[in-house]
Amino acid sequence: MHFTSSFFAGAALLSAANAVPVAQNWGDWTGQGSDGSASSSTPAPTPAGPPAPLKSGNPFSFPLSNGFPSLSDAALSATEIQAHGTEPNGAAPVGLAADDLTSFRLIAFNELFEVAFFTDLLFNITENVSGFEIMDKNTRQLVINAITAIQAQEELHADNANAILKANGQEPIQPCQYKFPSATLADALAFAKTFTDVVLGTLQDVQLHLATNGADGVVPVIGSVIGQEGEQTGFFRYFGGLVPSELPFLTRSTREFAFSVLNQAVVVPGSCPNANLIDLPIFLGLTVNTSPISAQDQTLSFSVSVDKSSPPAGLSLVYINSQNVPIVEPIENAEVSNGVATFDAFFPYNEFLLNGLTIAALTTSAGPFASAEDVAKVTIAGPGLIEIM
Repeated sequence: MHFTSSFFAGAALLSAANAVPVAQNWGDWTGQGSDGSASSSTPAPTPAGPPAPLKSGNPFSFPLSNGFPSLSDAALSATEIQAHGTEPNGAAPVGLAADDLTSFRLIAFNELFEVAFFTDLLFNITENVSGFEIMDKNTRQLVINAITAIQAQEELHADNANAILKANGQEPIQPCQYKFPSATLADALAFAKTFTDVVLGTLQDVQLHLATNGADGVVPVIGSVIGQEGEQTGFFRYFGGLVPSELPFLTRSTREFAFSVLNQAVVVPGSCPNANLIDLPIFLGLTVNTSPISAQDQTLSFSVSVDKSSPPAGLSLVYINSQNVPIVEPIENAEVSNGVATFDAFFPYNEFLLNGLTIAALTTSAGPFASAEDVAKVTIAGPGLIEIM
């Protein structure tokens, strides 16, 4: 059985499954006077540190005006000021196992995308691109300050991951070209929240691999990035009118799911100079058709591109949420039309309180599964990303 994937289906899987319109109160910021005057007497925040390099593009491509991803010493220092802190100044870990080099290649691959995304987002806000305007001056400057810091912090994450690869005699990961499935500020922040949730789950997987391979000393560095990314997504959630922390124990992901969704949703096919060095599979795109998804038991619709005229047999739909054992559901009502297989699966919200990020995967096994890693080993399509706010 052979499946085919679609870039556009991959983009849809990131945007179609939100429980409610995310950032519904972003629109409140535009309800000020026509001059954009702030509604509060609180003094407007001032720009924090040097400005970020601004760039946009469709597709988005590097380098940036500061030279990133090849930063000079002066550019690195300026980026650290913008980021409110420095890269780790101790010796880079060396002698890493091949499996851990895969982890750092994936981290660099993801962070390069994040730099591209936040650079483009900052350009859109700063230049008042249609759909990205914030009329309240105080709020606008607050958001610009936050995204300016985040953009620089992601530059340092990418630079650090590639520095670790170089310290181990490995070729650094080069950037791709990218497309972003967001036309408004609300959509962009919802998208950022979702992919950051995936990153938070994936870095847990990286920590496990490092510890298993005896590279315990690197685990705290990854933990510090998890904290930074968590603060970041809390900001996105707060300004979207949501509780800043979405779950008591965040959803576990895997390296395979992260690499797959990046390739499915944002990477321009064929534009990555050396992504072939990343020894991870790219699954087929699994689109979540049901939208919005409310906080209740329900049946969800999914789709995946296929090259067969009949539905595949022996497959299951698996949900991964929080730190719980993966949930297996049978697929129902499978049909194939025009090269697309659609099917349904029950979503047991009430029993498991499936809030926050839930990862859906189409697997060749019904389990039972002990972990997200076990699910990834038998996945053929995914991840489908579901957010219950």
